[in-house]
Amino acid sequence: MNSRSRFKNYFIEAVSLFYILLFVYAAISKVLEFENFQAQLGQSSIIGAYAGIVSYSIIIIELLVSVMLVIPSFKLRGLFSSFILMSLFTVYIFIILNFTSNIPCSCGGILEKMTWKVHLIFNIISLILAGLALLFFDQNGRRTKLRLGAIFVSAAVILSVLNISSQYFIHKENPFIRKFVHMSCNKVSTAVLYNKNLYFAGSDKKTIYLADRLAPLYITAYDTALKIKKNFKIELKDDKYPFRSVQVKIVPPYFLVLDGTIPIIYRGKISDWKADILMKESGYYFSNAAVIDSVHIAFRTQNEKSGENILGIFSFKNGLQSSLNDSLLEKQIDGFFDTDGMMNYSVDNKIFIYLYYYRNEFVVTDDKLQLRFRGNTIDTNKIAKLKPVFIKEIGRRKLASPDYIVNRLSTVRRDQLFVNSMLSGRYEDKQMWKTTSIVDVYDLSSKTYISSFYIYNANDGRMRDMLVVDNNVYVIAGTELCRYTLQKNLKIKL
Repeated sequence: MNSRSRFKNYFIEAVSLFYILLFVYAAISKVLEFENFQAQLGQSSIIGAYAGIVSYSIIIIELLVSVMLVIPSFKLRGLFSSFILMSLFTVYIFIILNFTSNIPCSCGGILEKMTWKVHLIFNIISLILAGLALLFFDQNGRRTKLRLGAIFVSAAVILSVLNISSQYFIHKENPFIRKFVHMSCNKVSTAVLYNKNLYFAGSDKKTIYLADRLAPLYITAYDTALKIKKNFKIELKDDKYPFRSVQVKIVPPYFLVLDGTIPIIYRGKISDWKADILMKESGYYFSNAAVIDSVHIAFRTQNEKSGENILGIFSFKNGLQSSLNDSLLEKQIDGFFDTDGMMNYSVDNKIFIYLYYYRNEFVVTDDKLQLRFRGNTIDTNKIAKLKPVFIKEIGRRKLASPDYIVNRLSTVRRDQLFVNSMLSGRYEDKQMWKTTSIVDVYDLSSKTYISSFYIYNANDGRMRDMLVVDNNVYVIAGTELCRYTLQKNLKIKL
């Protein structure tokens, strides 16, 4: 055997040993951190929808290829298999770098510490080594080159198809796999609040307004950067009523004070914070409300006969007028607890959204409560998991089992719905649920899921309320008011 042949043999053995060590190390690292490995694959926009089968397949294939490289009679097949795997890995990273949002590397071990660009260079070098070993192994160099070219092109086509199909499944037919776009929501400033009873009452382009559940006539206002703070007190023209459930809604230049247990509604202007009675006792009792404009308010009340929740609108344009729509909320169990939910209104798009607490559904209507469509959040909880009972002694309905909340908080920006979900998706890091709240974002125009982001807990509590204004997310967590900026796919043109 001449020196050239010996060199080729040594090179083939060296490359085979390199791939054996690489694949065995990578496979073992993935097994040791399998839950994290699967979670990272689940965040991939390319193969996220197939993370389950892909996570197992990669480990098995890496170990099988390593065995093939050890056995002399299977070495050629092992090298071709190594080239195929490395082609797929290389094209995958190229797509990540150029066509998708950045996600964590899912290779395991020290390979995970590499940046994407360094990893791409490493893969290209590894690919070249496998290609040279195959050329040295096979005497027919032209045939081998054609095979290698076909393999690489096939890898590019396969991953492109997977990318398109995975995007479709995640955004249109989501199997409860969340998409987290790295750095799409970043915390930029914080203000300290004086108690834990504050909630968002409204906003305009320059100011964020907070109201107090225990002292409802006191308003705290911050500029959008959370640097300037002002305090105001609402003056009611006639306040001799047994208030029990006061809500303050601020839609500049107006503000409203509502209590559906009386029922009564005040309206005033934020220029002087003085309010006159807009509606008193002559309207329906209501348990929730959303301001459409200064003379229209959507509300939730109960059917007098069945006690089920229904939606309606108060109009004050020509005196008090009210209309009900009893077909919007759909009963599953009792029509009361199972239809409980949150109300949001988009002034920019003139759409009203009712999001259920206990199931993965929301209702979208126009500003007159005429149904546009029914949508679903990405979780799979279609039926409310509740057990309501009626207590005759006190004449009230209660839940006999702990409530199973699906959607906890919500807000709207133009045609986008932001939902704080209480359910963990597939392939998610369980530790993150202990320190964060997850917000899912939906495009109501295209009826698709966009992506999700994390809101971290404050030192003394998790997120209690949220508000989105332009490209800012404002969050109340514990005794902190935090501002996050939306970037990348969640940033809109102003």
